[in-house]
Amino acid sequence: MINFFRKNKKNFTASIEDYDEEFTVESGETLLSAALRLGIKWPKKCQVGSCGTCKCKIIDGKIKPEIDFAYVLDPNEITEGYALACQTTLKSDVSVAVKLLS
Repeated sequence: MINFFRKNKKNFTASIEDYDEEFTVESGETLLSAALRLGIKWPKKCQVGSCGTCKCKIIDGKIKPEIDFAYVLDPNEITEGYALACQTTLKSDVSVAVKLLS
């Protein structure tokens, strides 16, 4: 029997520019959750989209914001492609810029 209501669940790959890091982000998982699950030292504090610590720049690819980033990021950052990793799911493979913790 065909289930017409099931969405196509697809995992995507995220790569971090200037680092030798590439990882899988599972369907429905946020960029930050995937990075932390794999032990990547991504900067974070609140993990709910209110502090901006996990901010990254989307260099290439498509994302789905889970919240309106305008509450935390200024309009110039949004225009330049910045996103909150804790509130970002992927719609394609992405390349991001972020300064990882040591």
